[in-house]
Amino acid sequence: MKNNNLYPPSPENLPKKLKPLPSNYKIKASLAILAIIIFFVLYSALVVALGYLVYYAFTYNVTHINKFTILLKIGAIAGSAMLFAFTLKFIFKLKNHKRENRIKLKKTEYPEIWNFTLKVCEETGAPKPKNIYIDPDVNAYVSYTNMWLSLFLPIKKELTIGLGLIDCLNLTEFKAVISHEFGHFAQKSMKIGSYIMSANTIIHDMIFSRDKWDDTLDSWRASDIRLSAAAWVITPVIWVIRQILSLFYQFLNIMYSSLSREMEFNADKVAVSTSGSQAIVSALWHLDYGFNSWNFILSNAYTATQKEIFVKNLYIQNKKNLDNQLGLITEQKSKLPIDDSGNIHYFLTSETSKVNMYASHPPNNLREKNAKTPFIPCEEIKESPWVLFGKYHKIQEQATSLIYKTYFLKTNYKISTDEKFEDFIIKETKGDEILKEYQNTFTNRFINIPDNINEVEKEANKTNNITTDKFKILMDDLTRLMQPVNDLEKLMLKAQDIANGVSVEKSFKYKNKEYNKRTLDSGYQQLIIEREKLFTETFKEWDLKLCAMHLSLAKEVNKEKKLKDFYIQHHTLSNIYKTLTNVKNKIIEEINFLQSKGEVEQSEVRLLEGKIVGYADIINDAINKLDNIAFIELPNIDSLDELKAAIINTKNFIKQTRPIFDNGKFEKIMTDIDNAIVNCQRIDQKSISELLLFHHDLQEEVFK
Repeated sequence: MKNNNLYPPSPENLPKKLKPLPSNYKIKASLAILAIIIFFVLYSALVVALGYLVYYAFTYNVTHINKFTILLKIGAIAGSAMLFAFTLKFIFKLKNHKRENRIKLKKTEYPEIWNFTLKVCEETGAPKPKNIYIDPDVNAYVSYTNMWLSLFLPIKKELTIGLGLIDCLNLTEFKAVISHEFGHFAQKSMKIGSYIMSANTIIHDMIFSRDKWDDTLDSWRASDIRLSAAAWVITPVIWVIRQILSLFYQFLNIMYSSLSREMEFNADKVAVSTSGSQAIVSALWHLDYGFNSWNFILSNAYTATQKEIFVKNLYIQNKKNLDNQLGLITEQKSKLPIDDSGNIHYFLTSETSKVNMYASHPPNNLREKNAKTPFIPCEEIKESPWVLFGKYHKIQEQATSLIYKTYFLKTNYKISTDEKFEDFIIKETKGDEILKEYQNTFTNRFINIPDNINEVEKEANKTNNITTDKFKILMDDLTRLMQPVNDLEKLMLKAQDIANGVSVEKSFKYKNKEYNKRTLDSGYQQLIIEREKLFTETFKEWDLKLCAMHLSLAKEVNKEKKLKDFYIQHHTLSNIYKTLTNVKNKIIEEINFLQSKGEVEQSEVRLLEGKIVGYADIINDAINKLDNIAFIELPNIDSLDELKAAIINTKNFIKQTRPIFDNGKFEKIMTDIDNAIVNCQRIDQKSISELLLFHHDLQEEVFK
């Protein structure tokens, strides 16, 4: 196809057998279809059998009528009806979920992207989409307009383009990504995904969901034994059904996961047919930079809302951030080797993309090999894809407004200047470099500041004649202490690669014990435990020396009080962080313990509710200890009230009333805890970097 205005050129002289489906793909598709058929046949049989059981319970003729047989008849009808309702309860929750984070692109307003998309359809042989949407993120995907109707009818599909990916791609790479998505449009096996999702919805609801049906069964079992006998009879039946469905749930997803990898390879070949071999691979490489940049802007945009800083267009900020990284990206690219075709070889290892749409895909090195076999050359157009969106600032501003509304739940706000937002980011990232100087030792651990600050002072009094050489020795000691931590973290990465199926190795060894795929989880947990042990035990003395040596310097320049106040504040913040994580872990442990028991008594649930409600007091007590400290300003946190609000938006951690497992109260508690933990992570890193900068300034002042 010839280049037409904004449509990049396509490869010439394509091999005839570039896109045909390989036999491996067809075999896996057939197996996935077979798994779906088996499930729906067995599920239908279960529904019919239990439906007949209800009919039989109603029509069974009772020959001897007395109080016992009447109760037996009523119990049989009620029990069989409950079993039948169990198999169909998911129907009452069926919804065609409409995504709220999308904006529809009308053909009349955005003719360029529509014309571009239709040309891709023509070139790939894919059906035209009914709608094109944009959303704010780094992604692109195809979906049915109605998933449930798609099971029975030839429903139209629609394309969603994430604006976050556009800044990091050129026009040819963008064409490759969209062609990849339309490669899925053309795949008949895409419908298999709908059946898998439908089966998963049914199974997930029956296995994991606890709703009014379960509440009814619990209440029934708690009633008089003469009335609840049937409930106790069907309870083990429900348990058996759930166990069988759990196995099927795993089997279906293993089948589809295997097919999904083949679908991605095939979709990449479609992208190669329209844009050449290099475009889809370079797009994949650039998208990770785009993902990191957009997440950075999005994270800062959220925290900026706490200071009432809002901007009109976050994509301007994203472009500036990527432009600032252009030198680094160019340098990284220049270090990549050249492959046999004379082009850049992007992926040497089995890493997986961070981008949502590629997170569950095959490893990048295999995708690159697939795209370049055979290698198809094609002219590359460097122009930005934003040219396809006309007056694109309008859609960028709409997407920004959507982010504030749907992601951050902010509607009434005043727009700030871009400069104010940029100044916020500069302050927010202050100290990042000094954390690297300390070998990122504080990324995954707390600094061990004693509960009693006098212990630091006692150690400082023993420390005399502080010199730069002593600090060099201290940093050399840190390198020695970090070595076993780094070794453990390398093993943790290897375990993750094995778990994700992107490593050629199938096991890893630790302390003369080998962990394979079956025991991988326990091995990974062991590595985490060992790392935590190192953090809590081997760094205490080093941390005390670090604080004591700097306190000794502070005395020389009359800054002892401020540094001690800083230590106390940081210690208090760390304790809040620890309290939140401990509470979360305790709640999860309690929930897991009850779930492991199978059927649970209502009294046990109420006891757990009481414990969870009480945890709010523990969290509030930890936060309120901030009232007893001498506040030290942190970047973008100018007062004690701001500091508290940065941890949790309300004055106190809200205590929910019982029952908490109704009306989303439990979910609200866990969400609040998770949000507070994330906020504490930000504050902890901000505080430790500011503390290290204070240390650095002390050294500069004393040793100048």
